[in-house]
Amino acid sequence: MKKLSISAVAFLFILFSAVTSFAKGYPAEKFTTPDQGTIVKDGDITTAYNKHGRWVYTIEHYSTDNLPQNIVDFVTDNYGGYDIAGMEKVEQPGSDPVFIVHMQDYTSIKTVQVCGDDSIITEDYIKG
Repeated sequence: MKKLSISAVAFLFILFSAVTSFAKGYPAEKFTTPDQGTIVKDGDITTAYNKHGRWVYTIEHYSTDNLPQNIVDFVTDNYGGYDIAGMEKVEQPGSDPVFIVHMQDYTSIKTVQVCGDDSIITEDYIKG
């Protein structure tokens, strides 16, 4: 069986994104710059490829009605009392997925990065 090159894989992903977007009723958006690569936005998923067609990152946006339960449980256990407003999952080659969780309570708004069993508060604003 012949292996596909990275460029062929990127092309197939773009083609698949366009077909699935058409089936969903909205087109995938593709932005290309010859010196930097390609970014494909398909609904709630954004994927970037470098100028050689190699995958650089994927960001998936989650609304509050479709959050991954394991991340919700982790955040609830570690940051009780906050409502989750949304999150993104960031994937890059050679790295574990990182979830960026946006949450708030009556007095503050926080952004937390969760990777595996670790988390760090990256933003913490006090409501005025």
